[in-house]
Amino acid sequence: MKDVPTRNQPESVRKPIVLRQPGQEAAKTSAESGSSPSPGGAESDIQRLREEVANCHQSLEQWTHAEVEWNQQRRLFQIMTDNVSDLIVLLDHQGHRTWSNPAYSHLMGYSTEELAGTYALAEVHPDDQAHATEALNLTLQQGSTQQAEYRVQQKDGGWVNLQTETIPVHDPGGRVESVVLLAVDTTENKKLEEALALASTKATAAALVEGMARDFDQILTNVVGNLTIAKNLNGPHNAIAVRLNEMERSLQRARDLIEQMFSITPEQAQPKVRVALEPAVQEAVSDVLRGTMIRAEYLFPRNLPEVDIDQEAFSHAIRNIVTNSVEAMDKGVVRFSAENIPHTQFSYRPDLPLKVGDYICLHIQDQGHGISEKALPRVFEPYFTTRSGSQGLGLTTALSSIQRMGGTILINSTPGVGTTISLYLPVATGAAPAAVPASTLSQSDALATSISRPGTGAIPRPGGGTGALPKLTYATSAMPLPGHKRRILLMDDEQMILDIVSRMLGHLGYEVTTCTDGSQAIAAFAKSKSHAEPFDVVMMDLVIPNGVGGQDAVHTIKKIDPGAKVIASSGHLEHPVMLDHKAFGFNAVLEKPYKLEKLQQVIEAVINAPAA
Repeated sequence: MKDVPTRNQPESVRKPIVLRQPGQEAAKTSAESGSSPSPGGAESDIQRLREEVANCHQSLEQWTHAEVEWNQQRRLFQIMTDNVSDLIVLLDHQGHRTWSNPAYSHLMGYSTEELAGTYALAEVHPDDQAHATEALNLTLQQGSTQQAEYRVQQKDGGWVNLQTETIPVHDPGGRVESVVLLAVDTTENKKLEEALALASTKATAAALVEGMARDFDQILTNVVGNLTIAKNLNGPHNAIAVRLNEMERSLQRARDLIEQMFSITPEQAQPKVRVALEPAVQEAVSDVLRGTMIRAEYLFPRNLPEVDIDQEAFSHAIRNIVTNSVEAMDKGVVRFSAENIPHTQFSYRPDLPLKVGDYICLHIQDQGHGISEKALPRVFEPYFTTRSGSQGLGLTTALSSIQRMGGTILINSTPGVGTTISLYLPVATGAAPAAVPASTLSQSDALATSISRPGTGAIPRPGGGTGALPKLTYATSAMPLPGHKRRILLMDDEQMILDIVSRMLGHLGYEVTTCTDGSQAIAAFAKSKSHAEPFDVVMMDLVIPNGVGGQDAVHTIKKIDPGAKVIASSGHLEHPVMLDHKAFGFNAVLEKPYKLEKLQQVIEAVINAPAA
């Protein structure tokens, strides 16, 4: 072997092994105890022979005793090496395997006979070959104990990580006669380290993404508001309207992206509904496969238990997964199947990072090109993608959504064959969750087009045209008296939002008073009551950095007037108030960015609502 430069090596607790020649000590003892032959006579020869026979008998007894001890030690050695989890291999002076324990042969997938006589580093990963060879050469050539970590390939093609130590065995002349290779399988530890690193990366990315998304959401509110006003002023039947509709669709895609970015943020409680799994899946899948050459097959067992899910987030997760399948296939079939996973099976499924319980597993199997072994561990990383033009957030947001529902996602893929994604959801237990109020639904579930004000007739739709969507109707009692405008108190810490929302409300015929803090809103509301000119509706942003937010101010306003009608507004869909506004004293909620029709719809609904 070629000389390899010496490197600094941590001091090992294991020292080189030195072998003594068999019988060396016995010969020495015999030589010391033997006497010089005495000269002359037959008696002296007989005496000498008797002494030699006695010595031979003594040596034979020693050898017999030694053999018994050796057999006992060999049996003890075999018991230990057969039952330890550590990997032990004996190499000759050229690095070839001469013996290995069962743990090593079992891990590698070869029998002991298949491994005997083969080079110890034959299965080492090409990227780790130089490092592993250097460590073995240093042991063979310099007789020093070395440590190394590298990957080796098993018989079935899989890879495992080994932490190894090579210990030289010296002959009486001081030369390296053989090497003992000790190794520990660190594959699972490596996976855990990678998972912890990924979790840390996701936490950091989540904080960064959340901050950016909130800033972008504020800007989007301004743009959407101005666009909505422009559409209503312009009318639906001209070339400008077509461009405005295109802008609106682009803004909706931007809004969808913001929702995906928010879904990466830390876990929060989400509103859930109890549903049957198959219809929920079919509804989400139909939108994605429409217009493609790919069809869906559903194989769901009868009497499948129901699940409690955040229906919008679940539908979004399914659409993201199926979209990936569609992009990986030109044509073919995507199969959807489900199975029960009772809690009794968890002892056989250590790969499931879930609490013990009853689950439903939804399998989504496509016939695409599959995912490479190198890319597979990274598919859930934010912004990781193997396709140009992709955002790399689909599977990240899908996993985040399913985890919030108490489940998880596992992926199995074979390049050239296809990918199977398995979603695990807990079986519904106890009473069904309360229905989600309509006012808490996401903006994506609200009307997607501008709705004309009462009396304008046609309803413009994206891309031009009218019809299909229902008009908003208003009760006569909700309309203000002639010459009297509904008064709205608007509170938000962003001056840009105050400006645009004031214009939107003014366009709808409301009189608007603005303020930037909850304490100012309380003062303005109290003043209006004392002057007998109360506000019909109070709209307040929930979160005011370094100030009084709407969540705190609403209690004081309700004390001043228990019948006050207060709307909470926020772009934070996961905020507790947005999930259950009545529990915090609000009459309704509005999600940012505002759209003109949604703004009017919620305000009029609050005004028309009977007093509590």
